[in-house]
Amino acid sequence: MEIADLFPFLQTLEDDLDKLEEAVAPLIYGTLAKAVFKLPVSDKAQLYVLLAYAIETIIFSYLRLNGINAMEHAAFGEIGRIRQYFEKIKNVENAGLKRQSPSLNRAAAARIVKHALVKSPPFSSLIGGGPFTSLNMQFSHV
Repeated sequence: MEIADLFPFLQTLEDDLDKLEEAVAPLIYGTLAKAVFKLPVSDKAQLYVLLAYAIETIIFSYLRLNGINAMEHAAFGEIGRIRQYFEKIKNVENAGLKRQSPSLNRAAAARIVKHALVKSPPFSSLIGGGPFTSLNMQFSHV
């Protein structure tokens, strides 16, 4: 591959770097606290972990580009530790979703049905006897 063949790749790289700089400008030119002030706690945690991961990944790439065995460097251990934080955040978010499922209070539902039937004119005369006697007996313990 000749040098002239690399110019389109370099132009694409330059365009991508310009887009990246524009996207992270609030984090670079402002303070991080201002950038995350209005974010929910889970998003703040994700952003902080993602920033740490990005920094460690850049260090890891720098070491590999300079011919240093990055797998034995402390940066590789930090990347593994940060991945564990990703998992912890994901587990907390999933646990929060599981807890919010509604449940039925059977005793309260039985009381509501019983009192609705007693107050309803067509059924109120029948509850004392007839086909609804078993229904009345069933709800009598509530």
